[in-house]
Amino acid sequence: MAERKPFLVESFSLGDLSNALFTNKVYLSKTINYYSGKNFRNFINYYRVMYAMEVFRKNKSLRVTELGHLAGFRSNTTFNQAFKLVMEESPSTWCARLRKKNRDSMK
Repeated sequence: MAERKPFLVESFSLGDLSNALFTNKVYLSKTINYYSGKNFRNFINYYRVMYAMEVFRKNKSLRVTELGHLAGFRSNTTFNQAFKLVMEESPSTWCARLRKKNRDSMK
């Protein structure tokens, strides 16, 4: 998942993943739930949030709205909700903290 990054496609679905893995959706969904403790949507959004964080660390001039789009989210609302679920803070708060940390380390 992390290597090929299929989650960057906004329309990526459980069906797409099950086809790529040559399995059925029900089995795959149960497997994801069992091993990750997440449903498919939260599983994919976790990878998207991690990717958005990676992109931001490389380019701190990006806006939060750009990050969500680059990570495969359809809307800023969904990105904000997913980010907060994973990181327990909003993406704007997290980005501001990293920008400040970067500025402080340059002094």
